[in-house]
Amino acid sequence: MSKKGFTLVELMIVVAIIGILAAIAIPNFVEMQYRAKRAELPANVDGIKTAEMGYDAAFDTFIAAAANPAAPSGKAPTAWVVTGGFQTLGWQPDGQVRGSYTVTTVDAATTPGGDFVVTGQGDIDGDSVLSSYTATKSINTTFNNNNDTY
Repeated sequence: MSKKGFTLVELMIVVAIIGILAAIAIPNFVEMQYRAKRAELPANVDGIKTAEMGYDAAFDTFIAAAANPAAPSGKAPTAWVVTGGFQTLGWQPDGQVRGSYTVTTVDAATTPGGDFVVTGQGDIDGDSVLSSYTATKSINTTFNNNNDTY
């Protein structure tokens, strides 16, 4: 008599292996999702910096822009409404955003030639702790770790 199939022990070993693989893969998968969503921030901060530099080359001044959207939306993306300084700069992102973007200017009286600070803040993981990126006329986009990676 020939029995075909798997024993209970063999099935339990397979389930244990799948469980171990899932325990390793799922956290890495979630982290990669957060990284992909956070990638919006430095790309948009770089874009705004480029727009500011172009505006300065044309009009010899920098433009301030109020936070847009007013606050980071967290996990869900928000529609971008072109207003104020961003409209003057002619900059807008492709599609919806998860972060909030601000431009503050520094007067030429305090800094020769003037300056600006572009800030992009986001709360991709929804823990209410913001991660942010900044850029200025002379400093490329940098990540400011506020004890929050996402």
